[in-house]
Amino acid sequence: MSKTIDKGILVLSTFTVDRPRLTFEELSKLTQMPSSTLYRFLNGLLRSGYLVKDPSTLSYGLGPGVLRLGRVAEAALDVRSAAIPWMDRLRDETGETIYLSVRMGASRLCLESREREGRGIKFSIRAGETSPIYAGASGKVLLAYLPDKEAHRILGQAKLEKLTPHTVTDRRAIIRELALIRSRGYHYTEAEYNPGAWGLAAPILNTPGIAAASFSISGPLYAGARKPAVDRLLSLLRAATRDISRRLGYTA
Repeated sequence: MSKTIDKGILVLSTFTVDRPRLTFEELSKLTQMPSSTLYRFLNGLLRSGYLVKDPSTLSYGLGPGVLRLGRVAEAALDVRSAAIPWMDRLRDETGETIYLSVRMGASRLCLESREREGRGIKFSIRAGETSPIYAGASGKVLLAYLPDKEAHRILGQAKLEKLTPHTVTDRRAIIRELALIRSRGYHYTEAEYNPGAWGLAAPILNTPGIAAASFSISGPLYAGARKPAVDRLLSLLRAATRDISRRLGYTA
């Protein structure tokens, strides 16, 4: 998989400000890829919108998919900068693991995490790791604050698999959950994505009221583990998300 990603990045990075359009022959010379391999990668990048092809010159250029990723990266940097002080504070005050996540297509991407300290079970999704957006509190919060049409499209195309015995895979049930999340402004799950963890998440909203990110607190589930004080944790989480949302320009 990593070699495949490396080759895709090689093709995309061949385009520069000085050479925004390249023919197949130019790309072949610059990437040093066999023609059959290059042709396969170009077709894949065209289908996904990361490249476009001019039918008159048969040259290739970067497509709208690259622009979308750039905007996501720019927004993520703003969110991350505003969230990091809160992540440290919440980890210190709660003793639990803190996550900052954004949507990447039909996945939840972990931008940053702070792992719980002290004794007991530890677990962490590291920065850069992805997980299905339909499972777990943080992913569902991201889905809930999308326009309905977009959320339904993602759920309609996703292969909903049982990640744990508690993963919800019925599309209608998930849509009902999303409406509930929007009405109360948070979501709590137990063992839905990770069989040994609970999660509490709330949205970080941008100016249009879309979730720029989700902020979540997560802790262990095991025999004898202390049940989370959801009301106290939610109060801390909401203070953080309100402040970060305000910094992003959300005023409602």
